[in-house]
Amino acid sequence: MPIDETAGRAGAAGSDDVSVIKSTVWSAGAGCHGGCGVNLHVKDGKLIKVEGIEDHPYNLGTLCPRALALTEFVYHPKRLMTPLIRTGERGTDTWREATWDEALGLIEQRMGDLRRDFGAESMVFVQGTGRDVGGWLVFLAYNYGSPNWMQSLPGNSCYHPRLLAMKVAAGDYLVPDSSQFLAERYDSPEWTLPECYTVWGQNPTATCNDGNNGHWIIDCVKRGSKLVVIDPNYTWLASRADIWLPLRPGTDGALALGLLNVIINEELYDKEFVDRWTISFDELKARVQEYPLNRVSEITWVDEETIRAAARLYATSKPAALQWGVPVDMAPEGFTVATAINHLWTITGNIEKPGSMVVARPAFGITSYPMSQEAIADMYGSMMSKEQQAKRIGADTYPMVKNLHWRSQPDMVIEQMYSGDP
Repeated sequence: MPIDETAGRAGAAGSDDVSVIKSTVWSAGAGCHGGCGVNLHVKDGKLIKVEGIEDHPYNLGTLCPRALALTEFVYHPKRLMTPLIRTGERGTDTWREATWDEALGLIEQRMGDLRRDFGAESMVFVQGTGRDVGGWLVFLAYNYGSPNWMQSLPGNSCYHPRLLAMKVAAGDYLVPDSSQFLAERYDSPEWTLPECYTVWGQNPTATCNDGNNGHWIIDCVKRGSKLVVIDPNYTWLASRADIWLPLRPGTDGALALGLLNVIINEELYDKEFVDRWTISFDELKARVQEYPLNRVSEITWVDEETIRAAARLYATSKPAALQWGVPVDMAPEGFTVATAINHLWTITGNIEKPGSMVVARPAFGITSYPMSQEAIADMYGSMMSKEQQAKRIGADTYPMVKNLHWRSQPDMVIEQMYSGDP
């Protein structure tokens, strides 16, 4: 709940009628996954400025460009403020405003008609990345009677490949440890500064954080972390990197195998960790021999010495952290590429150590949802018959779908929409 702490005090505009309201922004607000603390400056009922809260444990006073531009989102002339109902043919962009009662009534009527005429399974419930709707949408789908709830196609090619790769390789979801889980943050004695921070295919100071905040990386670099940036674009972070690898777009997998080639053949990997905690290392060693640096350089357009230097820096840094972006997932072989990158922190022993890659899981399974999506998915068998469960799209064709909270497979949903053959 926003708290007005400074009503009546002098504020951003220099007058005495500016209120500063403490709040947070995320998802719908700033278009991210965070939860940054903000001071909202309000004058005459209008938002005039947004600033970060300095002692907020998440963002420590920093904000990304989207949060700073929040006033432009709020007062944009095309911002939707009411439901719209189409008045012309699809694609003609003709609409009229409606009340919430009218819009919800129309939706309820059409959903009822579809269930009566075609069965509840004909309705596929689709969500994006909004963090505040997942659990509720699952409840809606299962109470309606449909086993077909899913993340949208962007989810299938954005983040889910790496989630599944991490679950297969390490059994859980890993993020870089930038002290974000500790109350004292950078001053905590439980935290270790990463000696090397690698940013792979992301511009985190201006984009979605996916478990990390771009300013945390800057803070680590200021404290002494070496910075490696893997990106075709010369981003702000790339301009400040110790090593920049401007790879050819779409060649991330070859680069990962090239880095692994150096680390394994020069025996820079953590032998004790590999012996105790990994399987199939010999198979990986054989595989990377197919990617000597001269071949990797030809594929990626990055010179051999730069690749070798990056591999050595990452492997010899204790600890090392790696933040990656959605270009990895969006490669045609996204799951395979994500798996190869997983091997980098695995064979160097950078798992579950302060300043490396650590498991990111809510304490005691508590989330912002009414229940976790996984818990809801586990219990849905008691909410519908086995016959209805069997109508879940892709459950048999893609059994690994069951390892995440998908309830239907997006590619097969599209195929059925085009073919008309459920």
